[in-house]
Amino acid sequence: MCVTLILFLVVSLFWACGDDFGENDDSVSAILFVQHYYTGRRAPDWDVIHVPGVWVSGDISGSQMPDIDSVKIADIIYSGSMYFSPNQGDVHFSTYHRIWSDSIPAPHFDPLSIKILTDIGELTGSITVPDTMESLTIHAPDTIATGTPLTISWTGSDADYYIVEYYHNWMPNEWCWLGYSRDTVVTADSVTFDSSYFIYNGDITDIEVYPVNGPFPEVGAEANMQGDGHGYLFCENQMIASDRTIVIGEGIDYFLVYSLKKVSLDTLSIHEKIKARMGL
Repeated sequence: MCVTLILFLVVSLFWACGDDFGENDDSVSAILFVQHYYTGRRAPDWDVIHVPGVWVSGDISGSQMPDIDSVKIADIIYSGSMYFSPNQGDVHFSTYHRIWSDSIPAPHFDPLSIKILTDIGELTGSITVPDTMESLTIHAPDTIATGTPLTISWTGSDADYYIVEYYHNWMPNEWCWLGYSRDTVVTADSVTFDSSYFIYNGDITDIEVYPVNGPFPEVGAEANMQGDGHGYLFCENQMIASDRTIVIGEGIDYFLVYSLKKVSLDTLSIHEKIKARMGL
């Protein structure tokens, strides 16, 4: 089984002419995504190996297009046009290949250090990987009455917070509405979704919980990167999911539904949700 870990790096660098950031300041910002795997295939044989590896990519931009000297991940330095490609308004960065844990010195990925060097400053940060989640419990029978709250709990992880989401379909009349996830963020190891969420016949599926380390995703969050400015570094370990379907009320007979309507589906990735909650 492939276990995935994703790190999110949202950074802002400032080269200030005075004591305060503001007018006449140049700034550069970046978003990097680091995907971590516990298994993979490695050249030259391309056999499956159980060695952790990371794949890093993202975009770097600013008030003016920054001149990027390098991105350093652990002790590996990425510099040159092979890794940076200009787009409209930003520069895309990618390692293009995995960084295997046995190819870098300890502490490997725990914590993982990242450094961005540009012509207007640099920023560094590191973060630990939250423990792998062990169990997920849905505190409800397979069928619940309409207007019933739903509690979910989990064990095994020491993350700073958790993002919880699920698929929710509901049928107020002859129309069936298909929607994705009233996601929420909590610091505890459980969450209760309000009964007002489930007032119509329907069902709940694909309940998922993502453990994340880093600043709590809200406007004004305290930065956890240092240097010529400030930045935000997030680390997400593998989510845990349930394959249970919770029927609400009489449920939905999809074969007899008069018509289907799709609400605005929430297809944002976890890192996009974190960024949106922080107003970035």
